[in-house]
Formats: sequence, structure tokens, C-alpha cells
Amino acid sequence: MNKDNENLVKSYRLLTVWLLSLFILAGIFSVLLIRLDLNLSSKVTTLFWLCFVSFYFISLLLMIYKTERVYYINYITHKEAQQATKEERRAFAYKHLIVFCIATFIFVIYSIVSLIFQYPAAVDFAVFIVIIIVSALRTVPFKLKE
Repeated sequence: MNKDNENLVKSYRLLTVWLLSLFILAGIFSVLLIRLDLNLSSKVTTLFWLCFVSFYFISLLLMIYKTERVYYINYITHKEAQQATKEERRAFAYKHLIVFCIATFIFVIYSIVSLIFQYPAAVDFAVFIVIIIVSALRTVPFKLKE
């Protein structure tokens, strides 16, 4: 085992905190929207929620990058993560982060275009799903140990 892996203890506590914070922030935002009575259209609200989810997912990938807990990514086991060096774990997490940052950027640009041309909210949702799926598939070839 590598010396720099001594602190890579298997724990999903941070992931649980992240998920709980997602639900709490989503709840707070919903209450704020009702309290502030901004009268936003359903389209603007939908685009905001989709952008929020996208940015929040980036926060998860940043957390994975900072903590090197690459085993949070579905196809990596804790044992594989422990056997990799710190640099390999960080590089692996960074590749994922970059792909989803680009996806978020593309969706934000799309959102602006969608607001200008008033595409239906269903199209916005479909574009978001396609961008996320394509991004996820783009990361499948990434290997922890090159």
C-alpha cells in the first residue's frame, strides 16, 4: 500500500452530508421562492433548477477531487482507490470534474439561448438529460491507473 493512502479511510459520511445539503438547500430555495413571490415563469424556474443541480454536481466532483475519495464514483472500488497514488486519484477526479464543468457551461449557454427563443421547458429538460448522459458516458474510458 502507498504511504500517501494512510488517510484514505473508507467512509461515505461526506457523501451523505452532501446529499442532505442538496435536499436542505433545495427546500430552502423552494420556501424562498414562495415567500419572495417573484412570479417567475415555470420556464425560468425549470432552467434555474437544472442549472442548480448541474452546479451542485460540480460541487460533488470538487469534493471528490479535494478529498481523493474517487471510490464515490460508481465504477471505482475503495481497494482500487487505495492502491492508486495520490496523483493518480487527483488526476482521475480532475478529468471527471473538467468534463462536467464543460457540460455545465454548455447547459448554461443553452439556457440563455432557450430563454431568448422561448423553447419549451420539456426541451430544456431533455437537453439537460442528454448533456448529463453524454458527459457520464464520456468519463467511462477514464482509468484510475494509466
